Amino acid sequence: MSSDEEDVAIPILWFLLREIEQEENKKKLWVHPLNLKRTENNTIKCFIHELRNDECKFRNFTRMSTDMFDYILEILNDEIRKPDTNFRKSITPEEKLLVTLSYLATGERFQRLHYQFRLGATTIGLITNEVCIAIWKLLSPIYLPTPREEDWIKISNEFNKIWNFQIAQEQLMVSTLLFNVHHVLVPSFHSIVLQAVVDAHAKFITIDVGDYGRSSDSGIFKESSFGKMLLHNELNLPPPRIIHNDINEEYPFVFVGDEAYPLLPCLMRPFPRRNLTNEKRIFNYRQSRARRIVECAFGIMVKKFKVLENKIVVGPEKATQIVKAICVLHNLIMTREQHCIDIQEFINSQEQNDIIEQDISRIRSSNNRSSIAAISLRNKFTEYFNSNKGSVSWQNIYTKYKDLNISIKK
Repeated sequence: MSSDEEDVAIPILWFLLREIEQEENKKKLWVHPLNLKRTENNTIKCFIHELRNDECKFRNFTRMSTDMFDYILEILNDEIRKPDTNFRKSITPEEKLLVTLSYLATGERFQRLHYQFRLGATTIGLITNEVCIAIWKLLSPIYLPTPREEDWIKISNEFNKIWNFQIAQEQLMVSTLLFNVHHVLVPSFHSIVLQAVVDAHAKFITIDVGDYGRSSDSGIFKESSFGKMLLHNELNLPPPRIIHNDINEEYPFVFVGDEAYPLLPCLMRPFPRRNLTNEKRIFNYRQSRARRIVECAFGIMVKKFKVLENKIVVGPEKATQIVKAICVLHNLIMTREQHCIDIQEFINSQEQNDIIEQDISRIRSSNNRSSIAAISLRNKFTEYFNSNKGSVSWQNIYTKYKDLNISIKK
């Protein structure tokens, strides 16, 4: 090729490359035209205004009242606010909170929410993660604080009064809830495990959220931060105390867990279901009745936040932030709107006839050998439950007529 031909070919090649580049840039829109209408038509602001005019619809959409929404917004406002740029206005904190609550309440995919809010699916994913992190950061110190010794005593006394588990002076539940989480970039499933301690009013006292692989519930307990703190006596639990004036013997504060957990001096699990004596059946019933509150807490939370019912299409780390934020929101709602939730009615609606020997097929029972001290303590609890001082009038009716499928109200 001559130099003259090269001089002609170079501009032509440059022109072709420029045409290709411009064509590619047309495909890569900064903002999709559909989403531009959000700003032009004030789509979200108009939607929020319409919702606020109907308290019932607002509550159904966000799972909370307008007053509670504004309360949360006031706390999160500075944390999630971003400045406007020369190119476009930022998404307001009010819009971010509404989008996040809509996602948590419905579990809709980001691609579906994109059409409703005129925001890109990626943007919605970033917003929900940002708001969930802010909820945990700013609201957990208020509604999920680390309990002090005096807090444990108060929680224990309330639990004794309501749920009749009077020997375990710290009647809190340790349980596990699994959420299937799908990472969009990895063709595999993860189980995000929520391990929670619950008080007498179905509020979370402490939670532990993480991906523990295929560990059994017992293994999860030992690997979790809560399990390690309990085993190393780092939870600020009160010392043992006398539980009855006529019994000159101290009992320790213990937690109550299901059959998946190990039997420890600080953690009571039920007796194995085979060859149960009537005394052991009564212990299992009383222990089972106390544990119902944790299932109540999980049930209320999942019923309110439907995202927990479905496969969460985010990575495990973001899914963990979602679960933690929901736990805080659950406590906030239970604290500020407790009069709207009938816990006993919820439990009665969920109660099975087989109340003593619950279906535990979903869990893997712990095979850890229990210590002599833990076995002795459980036997002592059993003896107390079957004594005149520790029994309740209706426990024998439950154990006697369990096989007759008789439902008895207390």
